[in-house]
Amino acid sequence: MERHHLTLEEMNRVVGLLEGGMRQVDAAERMGVSQSVISRLWRRFRTTGNPAENHPGRGRCTTAIQDRFLVLTARRQPTITAPELDMEFQRAHNLTIGRDTVRNRLHEADLHSRRPIRCPPLSRGNRAARLNWCREFQNWGVNEWSTILFTDESRFGYHPDSRRIRLWRRSGNLERLRHVQEVHRYRGGTIMVWGGISIGRRTELVFPDGFLRAQQYLENILQPIVQPYAEAVGENFHLMHDNARPHTARIVTQWLDNEGIDVLQWPTQSPDLNPIEHVWNMLQRRITPNMGNVQNVLEFRELLTAEWTNLNQEDLNNLILSMNRRCRAKGSATLGAALDLVEAVIKNMESGRHVVDLFADLQKAFDTVDHKKLLEKLYNMGARGPAIDLT
Repeated sequence: MERHHLTLEEMNRVVGLLEGGMRQVDAAERMGVSQSVISRLWRRFRTTGNPAENHPGRGRCTTAIQDRFLVLTARRQPTITAPELDMEFQRAHNLTIGRDTVRNRLHEADLHSRRPIRCPPLSRGNRAARLNWCREFQNWGVNEWSTILFTDESRFGYHPDSRRIRLWRRSGNLERLRHVQEVHRYRGGTIMVWGGISIGRRTELVFPDGFLRAQQYLENILQPIVQPYAEAVGENFHLMHDNARPHTARIVTQWLDNEGIDVLQWPTQSPDLNPIEHVWNMLQRRITPNMGNVQNVLEFRELLTAEWTNLNQEDLNNLILSMNRRCRAKGSATLGAALDLVEAVIKNMESGRHVVDLFADLQKAFDTVDHKKLLEKLYNMGARGPAIDLT
């Protein structure tokens, strides 16, 4: 049976045969195609220099200026949706291009839809405290971090709705109905756990009853677990716990002072700095595949305890040792430069000097300009010091 199509490699081979003097009939017989296929291929090669067919397809419906409009609008309004951006484009250019075209243009500019990073609300005081804390501890080494016990509480649900479960299915409504994940609206209840990690070791898991209270924290966690842990580490031991009410209650702070246990001062609203938060995430991923076998609270606790014990200690050590990198990242951010600038302005104003500030948002004004070249030009024009550092 004769074929009607050739691969690009076969086309080039036919061209070589014909240029070598072979007849089209013989080339067609050797390749197993009709002579008309060889004839069209040879005519196309002699006309265009390319044996392959050229299928130009549909033309581009937007110009370079219109593409730039889409990209700049998305960068200036990062939460805008593709349909909303399509409407903005229609109002500005009196042209409808469709949401798929909008997405394609943004993808060409390496702009993709992503979930934003979530963080607790931070006041100016919170930001300054976080910055100072990171600058204080960014040069700590293994010896210093190894004396700290990072602790925290977390809740795990019987029916977690983490939305991490993905599946492969064909398109269509019928396939969608075959792969429905049942989700309990109130997650079927939760269980609270407490744990601690340090370099080379970890504590056992504690399951407080209901909400953790100061008396329960003292009697069930600090006295039976933290105190022996501190004695094993030595006089340089530091306890890290956040500023939750049970941790800062008077009976807790007085007991810690009496026992000589030093508490690492922790900036408020900073759960992202605590490496044990990542451990809770690791633990959740490990227990999720086995949640179908859990029938009661006792089995749930046994599952959590078993997976907590099976966590790789090397992974926990690496999380703690990453504190230097995270502190340096937050301690050298633009926020730090801005706070330094504000502090310098206040000092000069208190000294009776005249202060003039000029702010230019280069990111917004020059979205399509190479910022490195722009800074070089500003430097050549005489811009120095904070004017260059802040940009």
